[in-house]
Amino acid sequence: MYTDVTAPGRELHRRFIALGDMTGKTAAEITATVGVEPTSISSMAHGMTLLQWQATGCHMALLFGPDGKLVKITHEYANYAPAPAGCLTLVVLLLFIILVTIAAVALQY
Repeated sequence: MYTDVTAPGRELHRRFIALGDMTGKTAAEITATVGVEPTSISSMAHGMTLLQWQATGCHMALLFGPDGKLVKITHEYANYAPAPAGCLTLVVLLLFIILVTIAAVALQY
């Protein structure tokens, strides 16, 4: 059975969307609302800090100023692709193609 590996990423992205306009919010406010700590914290030039959240299917990178408030979203990615149809569908399709090919070859003789 297929498990939706990108479901955690979609959920994380939904939490960021629920924040609305994050301009001026602090890292603590955003973290509290999102409900998970950033997976990466990097010091940047001019006293800025880059916080990143990642889950399978989602990556958010937010840049905070020296005052601790959001300056901008530097990267936002979320995968909302539908789950694949499944292995059985592919097997049936391949068998159909093979049978059609065999029938076409047989009709030539």
